[in-house]
Amino acid sequence: MSFSTMLEILKEKEKGKIILIRLGAFYIAVGEDAVVLHKELQLKCTCFKNRICKVGFPVNSLEEYIEKLEKLPYGYIVYDYDKPKVELKEKIGKVGKHNKEKSKNINCLLCKGMGKRYEEDEYAKALKKLLEKEEREKEK
Repeated sequence: MSFSTMLEILKEKEKGKIILIRLGAFYIAVGEDAVVLHKELQLKCTCFKNRICKVGFPVNSLEEYIEKLEKLPYGYIVYDYDKPKVELKEKIGKVGKHNKEKSKNINCLLCKGMGKRYEEDEYAKALKKLLEKEEREKEK
C-alpha cells in the first residue's frame, strides 16, 4: 500500500475532517484539505501527485499550527507515522464543521511542480498563459 492510499483510507474513515500526517520532518495535508489550509492559513501549495495539492509545515511548528487550526471551524486529526515501527498513531484532534471543499488542487498549470510536466504540450502552454494573465489581472 502506498502513502497516498493510506491517506485516502483515512480520509474516508474520517469524512469531513482535515487530516494531517507526519511524514519525516513535516506534517502534510493533501487534496481538499491542502486547499482549505492554503486558503485559511496561507500555507504554500506544492504538488503531491498529478492534480492533487499538498501543504505542510515543520514538525517543530506543530503547536503554532494547532493554535491556528483551533481557531478554524473545521474538525481535524493529526497523525504521527513512525516509519521504523511501521505505526500510525492519532496525536491530536478536534470535532468541528466538515470540510466541504470540493477541489483537490488550486491550479496545477500555475504550480511550479506541475508546470514542468506540461512543458512540451502546446495546449497546456496556451492555457497556462491564459491563467497567468487572469491571475495578474486579479492582483491589480
